[in-house]
Amino acid sequence: MPIQIKKISWDAPDNIGCCYTTRIGGYSKNKFGHSNLSYDVGDSRVSVRKNREELKKTLGLIEEPVWMKQIHSSYIRKVIDSKKDLVCDACYTSTPGLACSVLSADCLPILICNSSGTKVGVIHAGWRGLANGIITKFVTRFTKNPEDLICWIGPSISADNYLVREDVHKKLSKISTKIFTKYDNERWKLDLKSAAKMLLKSKGVTKIYTDDMCTYQNSNLYYSYRGENNTGRIASLIWIK
Repeated sequence: MPIQIKKISWDAPDNIGCCYTTRIGGYSKNKFGHSNLSYDVGDSRVSVRKNREELKKTLGLIEEPVWMKQIHSSYIRKVIDSKKDLVCDACYTSTPGLACSVLSADCLPILICNSSGTKVGVIHAGWRGLANGIITKFVTRFTKNPEDLICWIGPSISADNYLVREDVHKKLSKISTKIFTKYDNERWKLDLKSAAKMLLKSKGVTKIYTDDMCTYQNSNLYYSYRGENNTGRIASLIWIK
């Protein structure tokens, strides 16, 4: 069954291809139903391989997308071809036809390109990635002209559904206390998207687009780690045509 692909509405150059998937379509079964694209969550490798092949075919990609092995780090890699076992949480390329992909299920999937359409990249950012500075480190490495960048932040868990405790509050308050709303004596609501936008703006990025869909509230369309724990992952992809 074809994997459902969503178009992205943002002001990227015409030569930039981009999209994200939902959990609709595909070959995964049970709690991974149906279009899980991660090998690292316990799903059948046969099903994941078929899902990835279906996605590649649907997008008309000649080369396999770059699939990161995400570990909530601040590791960033430049890629020139589709490598296996790429351990990092952000990557970028200037190679036409090579799609960078980021997997997510509540964390932030971020797509980035420059205004000339000659460079693209992706970032996977949960609270650990934010705390480790992956967004600011990526912008610094990606360009000397951050005002030239165009960014898109995809579906993720909303602040209303993301409760964190003192350890996370302490680590991320250095970004801004405004990303938190007090919930009770021990917990706060954390706004991941606002944190990401603040960090991007602090580096000089001004063109930031967001998809405000909540993965937790819309588990019929997206996977949610908070809502389902052991579950699948959607993918957000970007490439130079």
